[in-house]
Amino acid sequence: MTKSAIEEPETRATPPAAGRLRALVVTALPGLAWLGFLVAWEVAGRLADPILFAPPTRVADAFVELTVSGRLPQALLVSLQSLAVGFVLALVVGIAVGLLLGLHPTLARVVEPYIDAVYATPRVVMIPLVILWFGVGFWGRIFIIWIGGVVPIILNTAIGVRNARSDLVEVAKSFGVSDRQLVRHVILPGAVPYVIGGLRIAAGRLLLGVVIAEIFLDLTGVGGIIQTESSYFRTDNMLVGVIVFSALGVVMIGSLGLLEKRFSRWKGQGTE
Repeated sequence: MTKSAIEEPETRATPPAAGRLRALVVTALPGLAWLGFLVAWEVAGRLADPILFAPPTRVADAFVELTVSGRLPQALLVSLQSLAVGFVLALVVGIAVGLLLGLHPTLARVVEPYIDAVYATPRVVMIPLVILWFGVGFWGRIFIIWIGGVVPIILNTAIGVRNARSDLVEVAKSFGVSDRQLVRHVILPGAVPYVIGGLRIAAGRLLLGVVIAEIFLDLTGVGGIIQTESSYFRTDNMLVGVIVFSALGVVMIGSLGLLEKRFSRWKGQGTE
């Protein structure tokens, strides 16, 4: 082997300074993209008609004004209460129905087409029926929120139950466990990654349900701020509500995404 062949790998290696620079650029890229977005938004907002669009500086001022007056915190509390109740109800009903469908394939073949139809139906077209059934108050809003979030949890839970590890099920049965113990200690724990995946899908639909319910049923919460302020052409105040909902969505979906990654190895073990 010649001397040049021995030294060749060193000449092709990336210099440490270049590697650090590349890592710095990759780390700073999201922040630079966000800064560029804000600058473009500010320029476009100042050039556009104030009635049609508002720059981030005006939106920030509106956020401070709505917060200091107490209007935004109160509205956010109303939205979070509705979201929390709808989330809990969707989780409880979704896991129960999904477990039932997962354990009984014949029942699933009969019921799941109707569940798919509910999932595909826009919730806006349900508003007249919801008004007739529940009125425009709290329970009407909860139904609109719940109906959108429960379906992904049902379907994912059923898939998780059907993909329970057969070896663990056989071992549990060999020890003579009851059906209730089998479901509690083997099937449900194995379905946890699928349930969390369903929650992640449901999170966006639950939040969308809050918006639909507060705008079309009862002008309350952050959705009420969006609808009211847009009616008076106060675009900066309206955008505050939009940004609040966007931030809630990012936090919810991001948190559930991290939780899903943590339990994803369970899913991998279950499919071996």
